[in-house]
Amino acid sequence: MIAQILVADDDENVLSTLRDFLESLGHRVVTAKDGYGAWQAAHDHAPHLVILDIMMPGHYGPTVYEILQNDSYTSSIPIIFISGLAAPEVEKMLPKDPKTRFIAKPLDLENLEKTIKELLPRGGYIP
Repeated sequence: MIAQILVADDDENVLSTLRDFLESLGHRVVTAKDGYGAWQAAHDHAPHLVILDIMMPGHYGPTVYEILQNDSYTSSIPIIFISGLAAPEVEKMLPKDPKTRFIAKPLDLENLEKTIKELLPRGGYIP
């Protein structure tokens, strides 16, 4: 299953690690370093899934989520929120939406892969 995935995080090391990991799984990856860039990239590249850091400059993750949800072009995109914040704090601020998940940093890449498979529609994508 090959998908186009948008990764948005202000930490270059996280972006690089996730880009390398996702590309090794065969996915195409687009990156953004802030919330505004994430919103713009979602419009420009129509990703099948977004991995979105919660605390970023520009717009923070939940704000980007709200912007994407209020736009018919991007409202169906599944989102995996990531953060180094404590899980109980984060879960209070995240939407209750069946197409969103949360994974704490440091990221468990095996869990990330499993979560991506859960959120992406069955049938795969044409590269």
